[in-house]
Amino acid sequence: MRFSTGQTIGRYVIESLLGEGGMGEVYRARDSKLERKVALKVLRNDTDGSSEDWEHAVMRMQREAQAVAALSHPGIVAIYDIGEHEGSPFIAMELVGGQPLREIIGKDTPMGTRLRILLDVARALGAAHEAGFVHRDIKPENILVREDGVAKVLDFGIARKTSHRADANMPTLDIQGATVDAALVGMTAEGALVGTPAYMAPEQLRGETADARADQFAWGVVAYELLSGKHPFQTEKGAVGLLASILSDVPPPLSGIPDGIAAVVMRALEKEPEHRWPSMQEIALQCEAFITDGDVRKVPTGPRPELASISPSQTGSVTRETPRSWSRWLIGPVVGIIALSALAFGLRQRSAPIIAPVTLPSAAPLPPTTATAITDLPIPASNNVEALAAFREGLQSIRDARWTAAAAAFNRARQADPGMAAAHLRFAVIGFSYEVTSARDAYRKALGLRSSLTERDQGFLHAIEPVIQREPSDYGEAAKRFETLVARYPGDAELTFWLSRTSFYHSSTPESLKRVVELNERCVELDPRYADCWQTKASALSVSGRLDEAVTTLDECIKVSENGVDCLLDKIRIDSVLGRCDVVVESARQLKTKDPSALNASLLLAESLYFSGEPEPVVRAAFADAERRSREAGRLYEASKAQLHLAIAFGDFATALDHANSMATSMTLPGPAVAIGLYLLRAELYVEMGKIAEAAAVADEFFVERALHPTNSNDMQIDATLGMHALRLRAGKLSRSEFESLRAAWLAKQKPVTNFDHYMVWLAAYAIPTVFPDLAQDAIDNASKIPRKWHPSTIPFAKSLASFQGRVFMLAGRYAESLPFFEQGLRVCTVDDASLWHTQTIAQTGIAREATGDKPGACKAYEQVLSRWGKSKQSVTVKDVRRRAKKIGCEAMSGK
Repeated sequence: MRFSTGQTIGRYVIESLLGEGGMGEVYRARDSKLERKVALKVLRNDTDGSSEDWEHAVMRMQREAQAVAALSHPGIVAIYDIGEHEGSPFIAMELVGGQPLREIIGKDTPMGTRLRILLDVARALGAAHEAGFVHRDIKPENILVREDGVAKVLDFGIARKTSHRADANMPTLDIQGATVDAALVGMTAEGALVGTPAYMAPEQLRGETADARADQFAWGVVAYELLSGKHPFQTEKGAVGLLASILSDVPPPLSGIPDGIAAVVMRALEKEPEHRWPSMQEIALQCEAFITDGDVRKVPTGPRPELASISPSQTGSVTRETPRSWSRWLIGPVVGIIALSALAFGLRQRSAPIIAPVTLPSAAPLPPTTATAITDLPIPASNNVEALAAFREGLQSIRDARWTAAAAAFNRARQADPGMAAAHLRFAVIGFSYEVTSARDAYRKALGLRSSLTERDQGFLHAIEPVIQREPSDYGEAAKRFETLVARYPGDAELTFWLSRTSFYHSSTPESLKRVVELNERCVELDPRYADCWQTKASALSVSGRLDEAVTTLDECIKVSENGVDCLLDKIRIDSVLGRCDVVVESARQLKTKDPSALNASLLLAESLYFSGEPEPVVRAAFADAERRSREAGRLYEASKAQLHLAIAFGDFATALDHANSMATSMTLPGPAVAIGLYLLRAELYVEMGKIAEAAAVADEFFVERALHPTNSNDMQIDATLGMHALRLRAGKLSRSEFESLRAAWLAKQKPVTNFDHYMVWLAAYAIPTVFPDLAQDAIDNASKIPRKWHPSTIPFAKSLASFQGRVFMLAGRYAESLPFFEQGLRVCTVDDASLWHTQTIAQTGIAREATGDKPGACKAYEQVLSRWGKSKQSVTVKDVRRRAKKIGCEAMSGK
């Protein structure tokens, strides 16, 4: 029986009927206690339905109330009360004035309004997913749009909270319960599947376990309908035809909308969950970039990107770590390669942007060309003394090339005054080198507050957008924008620095590197004490092979930045590559004295002492100090890293493996690159222990994890794909022909540009995967095909990677040719996490010397291996060295 106007249900007075379904109604009502209007959903048990239907309906209402009460999000219709009246359960909820989204679809609604609706829904679903809920019935009927264009998600009646997650942002759920399409607000009946079939993801239709990515697919269907006026799949052939279309058809391309939005929607509609976006929050981030102050941004021109151009491999995890300078020193057996790529600063991101740029402020008369240091820039207005002091400290720290300190200062400033847009901007710019998610959040806040920025800083916000907001970062586009901005502010040292920095990341030719050097010379003319400019000039000189000039430039940087440590770190790494080990040890000590809070200083000192051959007690004490300092600072990852390094240094591989496993499974890691490094290290530790099957199992884990959570692969990180496949080949999980097919497919995707790029491709495809002699010969044959201008011998930093080339020649039986490469690789004084491959290289050097008749040289190498790892009972390297030492008569040490 319906309720009439004026009747009361508890404290609620019925005003009118809003809608009805098979088991109840929704009324407009007045809360007589709080004097507010509500929507009152009431269930009736006077229908012909079964008792089971009634129980399902009551349980569903309870689930809805519990789910929404736990969320409290502005994009979700709020629940005020739940109760019962004469046997009829009811929910009192927020009354949203407006209309269901279904009534808007197909109408001439402004693009800005449509995009805002989609953004509101994405944010609401993201909040629900983070709280552990999956809606499971997203469709236009369950989205209400107010007259002001704000969208609200309702009907969480079949939402389910679960304890398991598909990933950090995606709770899983079981397929149970059911709904069929219903016509009215929030009123659905129980049936055979959870959700409305026309909006269900393929995995739901297949009866598979689904998770939050099923909501994402439904959002994609709704978005496609709203933007095009049409359902993305075939609806004219009835229900069976529709379901078949969802399972097999690719939706027609969207047209007449922003290119990036089309790409976002099409990826959300991918058939396989792992090919969709990592989370609804990431979708919201992408949509956000098109909406500013209520207006849609200019629709990008040019051809719409094909779906393949935004594959998960390009637009994966948003937690990708971008390096500050040469600070990314990854864990693993290919650390020398990764270290070299960091040293060479080969970060040239090539991408078709997914999101549109911030609009550049309108042109104004050019200011005077008077030189302006970053510390002379206007301080933003604020009544918060603490925020102002922290902001000034941040600017000085930038000038001193102390980016860690700068990020901390700007973070304090924005916490003290959340309305300080300039603090959010600076934190985003600096923090992006350390923590991408926080930096992007700060950028969005600066974007929302940009009207309070100076015109100059609005230009800065616009210019840096391709770096912070795009995946991967588009440094080429950013450099173009900074070029324009510097033309307007020619005396601004900070903007000149950012033009040089973005240009450097995009450099691929000697001419472009020369241009970077010139820009930094201009920068130090404007502000001779701007350490960042000296540092970036040194980086460009290093990549150009002018290492001595780079060291001289870094010495100048150290002079002008008495409190800075970044330039000293760079100098340590160049000296390490050059084999100046005594200088490296002294500089590491100086670094530790200059900044006792710099945890990497203690670990660098320990590593440099180890590589310099200092006695074991000295090295152990240094590692212990690094571990203690990190633990006292609450940095558990760094503390475990020190323990891990120490265990590897002296051959305790079981302990090292325990630390690596613990770090991989129970710690928050600095970024995806470190996670990849831990997979590599764990696998290589198993290999060193002779456990090939276990190493191959780690490779399997790696491929599963990468499929579930694809990460962006940037030019500073060697691709581990073929190295992992080589482990599977070695364990018999792949045939040689299967491996070759995988290698050919990987090579077909590579687009090398610079000498360094070509070398890295060769290393990843041939040198690293070399596990058998015939593979070694393949590697040599392919290296010989590299044009001379791309040959490894022409690359300045190839010295630190030369040991991998040496191994290739050794496995091919060309021992004399391997020795020069081994000798080059062993000159490196400290490369983070390199003690594993370094000691293995010493053993390989001994094998090569033994094969060429140099018994004293072989015995010396074998003795050095045993001095490090001689106590190990697990090392296959040690067992082989002992056997060889005994065979050739190194009697003095063969029995140790």
